[in-house]
Amino acid sequence: MPECAGVERLAILESGRPVSHLAVRLDRPAGGAAAPFCFLYLHGFGSVQSGEKAEFLRRRALAAGFPFCSFDFQGHGDSGGEMRGLTLSRNLADTARVHDWLRAQGLGRICLLGSSMGGAAAMWYAAAAAHPDEVVAGLHIAPALSLENALAQWAGPHRLREWEASGAIAFANQLVSCELGWGLMADLRAHPTARLLASYRTPTLILQGKRDDSVPWREVADFVAGCPYEGIELHLFADGDHRLTDRTPRLWELMLEFLRGRGLA
Repeated sequence: MPECAGVERLAILESGRPVSHLAVRLDRPAGGAAAPFCFLYLHGFGSVQSGEKAEFLRRRALAAGFPFCSFDFQGHGDSGGEMRGLTLSRNLADTARVHDWLRAQGLGRICLLGSSMGGAAAMWYAAAAAHPDEVVAGLHIAPALSLENALAQWAGPHRLREWEASGAIAFANQLVSCELGWGLMADLRAHPTARLLASYRTPTLILQGKRDDSVPWREVADFVAGCPYEGIELHLFADGDHRLTDRTPRLWELMLEFLRGRGLA
């Protein structure tokens, strides 16, 4: 049986005092054999680390002999913090904290596995990693690389101005009902896609549905086509939606095939 250490509470400190925490889960495959890397799963906006897709991928990774780590971003699931404080920078800091914790477990080499908001955060993290050789690959489902544009279109010009003036806006979808702070938009604007295009250098497979009503597939395809780095592959599902939960076995097959093609699995 796989070894599960349960969910750990990773403290977030400021000036030596705890101000928040991350709920982190690490599972190791049975047998204790060394693996070339650990999967690190980054969930989407309003989701959690224990979602249906994450649990499926966890089981498959463990069966294939790989450790699998996941966590809830702040403001989500069992982690501390509020959604109002959500920013890309905070997500990147959360990812860095978990990566540091994995290094302490002897699992510094990671394959980032991101969904939607988590996919975008994973790509930014890989591009800015202090030790890029530790991020061996990225496997991402509908990475939300244009979240700023999506939020601006959702709000519309009038509510966008009100959001900036008041500092917060009410948001609700099928996953979450919350307030979003203007800091989210300001921080997204400080992370232009052009910078990610110029700096991205991680072998990556992107899995995208053409019927995705949250992340337009053409924007993802434009990113892949416009990136000077040629190690990104894109697989489009003509009838696929945003989550692609109805074809998780196929997602895993494509991921494993991609890793095997690079001698990583």
